[in-house]
Amino acid sequence: MNILITGGTGFVGTAVATRLLDEGHRVVVTGRHGASPLLGREGFRTLICDTTVAGTWQEEVARSEVVVNLAGRSIFTRWSEAKKKEMVESRLLTTQHVVNAMDPGSPAILLSASAVGFYGDRGDALLGEGDGGGHGFLADLCRRWEAEAMAASAKGARVVQMRFGGVLGSGGGALGAMITPYKWGLGGPLIRGEQWFSWIHMDDLVAALLFLMHRDDAEGPFNFCAPFVVRNRDFSHTLARALGRSDPFSLPYFVLRLAMGELAGELTASQRAVPEKLSSWGFSFAYPSLAEALGQILDHP
Repeated sequence: MNILITGGTGFVGTAVATRLLDEGHRVVVTGRHGASPLLGREGFRTLICDTTVAGTWQEEVARSEVVVNLAGRSIFTRWSEAKKKEMVESRLLTTQHVVNAMDPGSPAILLSASAVGFYGDRGDALLGEGDGGGHGFLADLCRRWEAEAMAASAKGARVVQMRFGGVLGSGGGALGAMITPYKWGLGGPLIRGEQWFSWIHMDDLVAALLFLMHRDDAEGPFNFCAPFVVRNRDFSHTLARALGRSDPFSLPYFVLRLAMGELAGELTASQRAVPEKLSSWGFSFAYPSLAEALGQILDHP
């Protein structure tokens, strides 16, 4: 199949593209730069473009049987109004341009990213796909992002909204953002660590994406997270043990707020999201437990 991945030069996009190429698909990725470890592979091509702006890159949308929409500026930075605008526009405008480029009556499949941040800060509540959205900047952004993607269904496309938990893999994602202090024995829970943390191993994320791509009846939101969600303190202890370190420090909120600003509130939000739909549809997780997932990643850097 002809497959387009927006934001395909990033951490998740590269993993998805690798698996698709291994299966014999033709893959085109968009990015603000052309750097990719996949350059030179048969069936792979990059488009250097800004997907927040309409342009010739949209011609690739109309030629594609599957669009994997991953474009979006990272949230892991100190927020300012300008940064927040970039986060919003990189997601909403890209998705609008993807949908606009689809032909009416399109049989295409749109697999569009979202996040468990959709649910907001929900304490101990168990969150499946049928639960409503929460409040806050990220919850509102995810809700709007999903709505833009869902507009493709009016053109005949099959739309899947992938609500990612924290993505664990080598060289990036949630683990890449936090592993350095743990290697030095300086890691620890955020505040008391009571908040729930939904996560997924990169291999399972990619496998779930392909699973839904091939299921003609798969539509709407799916939680992309492992079945065994953990509290932040348990994640901290498990990561420290996997590295042969201790995690004696607990980061107070005021320190996190000084360092990260408004993002601190989102980092300490509790989302106990579980993959109700994936599990009920028979998807099998290769790494359902955190210890297994971290063990595999740290053994294969």
